[in-house]
Amino acid sequence: MQFTQTAGTTVVALMATEAWSATRDRVAALWRRFRPADAEDVEAALDETREQIVVGREGEGEAEARLADEWQGRMMLLLATAPAAAPALERVLREARELLPPGEQSSIGSVRISAHAAGNAHVYQAGRDLHITERRVDGHTGR
Repeated sequence: MQFTQTAGTTVVALMATEAWSATRDRVAALWRRFRPADAEDVEAALDETREQIVVGREGEGEAEARLADEWQGRMMLLLATAPAAAPALERVLREARELLPPGEQSSIGSVRISAHAAGNAHVYQAGRDLHITERRVDGHTGR
């Protein structure tokens, strides 16, 4: 599950980079190899998702998370029906990251967050934007 989540997020994140063209072809090749009956639909979905990402980056920011979830589902289906695709998918994602400029390589598909809170502590975490507004009400934090 963790791998498919990272894979879905990584594929969507790469769509807005210069590495996308080569990555798209490699992702499509995975489906042609392991799920040929779905390859044409996946190729069309890749193009449609990229178009939504480009438009989403100019306006609606939540679209990217929704699209990453959709691709996570596709990755889960691919790996559930063709477990042998896992090493090939991992290689595609690694090679895609290597196509990026050095400053962007570590920011794609590498979110890992953990926390421990005790007592009355609050923990807020995000792999991306996080906006929190709290007010003190009668000595307690109100949300």
